[in-house]
Amino acid sequence: MYQTALLLLSGPLRFAIESIGPYLKWTNKKVAYRLYIKLEPELYKPFSKSDTVSLKRLSTIVPVLYDKASSMCKHVDVRILLGNTEQSKIIRDKPWNFDAIVTNCESPKDINNYIELYFGKCCGNIIKLNDINNPVHNEEVESTFFDFQTYKTVCLGGTFDRLHNGHKVLLSESVLKSSEELIVGITETGGLKKKVLWELIESTEKRIEDVSEFLREIDPTLHYEVVPISDIYGPTVTKPDIDCLVVTTETKVGGEKVNSERKNRGMKELTIHVVDLLINTEHTQDEEEKLSSSTRRMHLLGRPLKIVKPSIKPDKSYCVLLRGHPLCGKPLIACKFQDSGIPVLFCDEILYAIFKKDSNLQNQVHEKFFGEDSFSFEKLVMFCTKNKEKRDWLAQLVLNKVKSALRQIFEVYSKQGAHIILVTDSSLFEGYDLGIEVDEIWAAILPDSEYIKLFKELYNFTEEEAIEFKPSNVQYVSTANVIFCNKWSKNTTQKQVNRAYSYLKSIEKST
Repeated sequence: MYQTALLLLSGPLRFAIESIGPYLKWTNKKVAYRLYIKLEPELYKPFSKSDTVSLKRLSTIVPVLYDKASSMCKHVDVRILLGNTEQSKIIRDKPWNFDAIVTNCESPKDINNYIELYFGKCCGNIIKLNDINNPVHNEEVESTFFDFQTYKTVCLGGTFDRLHNGHKVLLSESVLKSSEELIVGITETGGLKKKVLWELIESTEKRIEDVSEFLREIDPTLHYEVVPISDIYGPTVTKPDIDCLVVTTETKVGGEKVNSERKNRGMKELTIHVVDLLINTEHTQDEEEKLSSSTRRMHLLGRPLKIVKPSIKPDKSYCVLLRGHPLCGKPLIACKFQDSGIPVLFCDEILYAIFKKDSNLQNQVHEKFFGEDSFSFEKLVMFCTKNKEKRDWLAQLVLNKVKSALRQIFEVYSKQGAHIILVTDSSLFEGYDLGIEVDEIWAAILPDSEYIKLFKELYNFTEEEAIEFKPSNVQYVSTANVIFCNKWSKNTTQKQVNRAYSYLKSIEKST
């Protein structure tokens, strides 16, 4: 497998559309990380941004190529190079480095000369794919645009979490529209709390870095300003010289608000350029129809978020602690692992068994929490959620008994040869030391709105109490290596469990 490759296609741009399929199939088999695509209709006449005909054609072709890449080599980071090759070589701040160069060019001499001239001595491994049989067209692709207007300064904004091909289409169109400067606003994390699984969104700094790197690679000839923004306006209402705002069909309304605010401030209105979204043809009933970061974050559920090198001792099982409030579906998720053959120790069941066995203990708890009312474990969880002082009192009373029982059961499973044991944290004593050595922490979460709704319905909390006592998803995500979310259909939850189960089996095989 090659880590990084360059696909150099020469000839009419129509050829790129018709021939890209076999090249992407090759990429899916041979390239592990990143594929750069360079389209050169005429090998010794580099593309120029002053040529509006070529710009129109690229504007039409780029979304098609990214769309095909999304289905044919979805695990490869594909990047279409747009800058003038001659200028890019002069401006680029670091040398290119490819493991392979794939091309349709017939003359080895022409290929070598072109590569050395514009990319430097970046790779000696040039592959001519002769098995790709496509009809030759001398006519060029026609753009659906009647005119392609460029602007001195262009602006756009967005979240840009974990760059996907939909982002790349939007950024590429913005690059093609810019003649000198492109300004990109990156929404800060504080403004993203309505997004699906916002807790998994990468830091603002990481997203700025990724967008900046992508832009500098596809066209280093422009000046870029990639900045954090805290509202929908960003630099559009502080920089009067911006000429064009690039939006999607979803954010067009935001563009109109920008123009209204600029008008109020005495600035010229911006030309609004709308870019169509790429469709996710493989989306499930719980996922968005468009290519989206939300769907990508959903696909992170059940997968390890960090690279962990399991250290499994021969006399001890690998211990995974599953954290999360009981209302988030933690018991249901744990049971799915149990059904798959993974031993699961439920701390709440151990605690309940201790209460049932020790009538004196149950009487003390009953007197402290329930008075004249009958004992209820669910109500006990509710009381401990509301009152930390009572929870600490209960922990002092019974936690050592829970620890002792948990250790004994854990040792039994270890001696029986269980490679991995899943322990679900206690609903009453979550976060307390359980007295066992934990190798990895997982967590189940729900959106804040779901927690608040459930707290009000099941615990009879007021809105204020529900907001005050709901668990912190950010805290869970910061400490956990695998995250689950039981917000969607049973099928989606099962997929998360299946991914995590595969991960556990890989740990088991490594022992």
